[in-house]
Amino acid sequence: MTTELPILGISMGDPAGVGPEVILKNLYLRDDRFLPLLIGKVDVFEYYSRKYGLNIDFYAVSDVSELKSGKAVGVLEIFPDETVSIFPGKPFPKGSQTAMEAVRTGALLALDKKISALVTAPIYKKGVIEAGYDVQGHTDFLAKITGTDKYVMMLVGGGLRVSLVTIHLPLQQVFAKLTQDSIFDVIVITHNALRRLGLNRPRIAVCGLNPHAGEEGHIGTEERDIIAPAVLNALRQGIKVTGIFPADTVFWDMLQGQADAVVAMYHDQGLIPVKTMAFDSGVNATIGLPIIRTSPDHGTAFSISGQNKANPKSMREAMLLALEFGRHTADE
Repeated sequence: MTTELPILGISMGDPAGVGPEVILKNLYLRDDRFLPLLIGKVDVFEYYSRKYGLNIDFYAVSDVSELKSGKAVGVLEIFPDETVSIFPGKPFPKGSQTAMEAVRTGALLALDKKISALVTAPIYKKGVIEAGYDVQGHTDFLAKITGTDKYVMMLVGGGLRVSLVTIHLPLQQVFAKLTQDSIFDVIVITHNALRRLGLNRPRIAVCGLNPHAGEEGHIGTEERDIIAPAVLNALRQGIKVTGIFPADTVFWDMLQGQADAVVAMYHDQGLIPVKTMAFDSGVNATIGLPIIRTSPDHGTAFSISGQNKANPKSMREAMLLALEFGRHTADE
């Protein structure tokens, strides 16, 4: 098959969750800006398509070259000789395994440049561990597959772009993980990602750790001893970075157009503003990888799976952001 359209690989996610639902609700509208390649199980997608009256036709492929333009959607089968039981809202290890192997397959296709980007539907982290995967989730799994040591979670939505220095850590462990090098690396990776989005001279604001950004050492010294040297190092590299700003004002400043991205020190510091502004439309992008990877910023939502209640907007925005990354990369 020859096509000038970018191919988005879209991994199925946990078959018991809302991943297949939000994928199919978007493909029902059929965007002519890309060609989708679903990665998972034909029977799972057929089940949810029938359940929600979407009437999408699917066909199995064993290679990207077998994709066809048209209304029918190609599915690259994981475990093609096996069937996966489908019980909405009730995860099981085989479903988690299938979801993870779909991610692995998509990542390898992206590394081989057979697809333009990988968009991942939600997985069940506990189920992933029970299925034998020694990972916390998509991000470190993709880092292992791609051989990437330095990578960053960036959240996008509601006019905000926020990169995290630490991710899924208890608060008491955050302080030990914050180093000049780790903060500097996130600034650099964020700078490079923004350039991939077409911003030639991106502006990055750095958030403090303590209330009032430490108030000149009166409410903590991490800003002075750890964050400030990292900012200075980035400035010396020619990066347009400012800060250190209090967390209770920096996100508002970005919404007023004073920055293109914020570097936050820990998970909730960055996610609370994004989810407040874009609860149903936020996107999680893993930046620093040699591939483009985005995902909706929500989980498997087992409590509403199978009930036709899942909002597809976040998945839609994830697809559009993947296209945006890919468009500027292709222009380089």
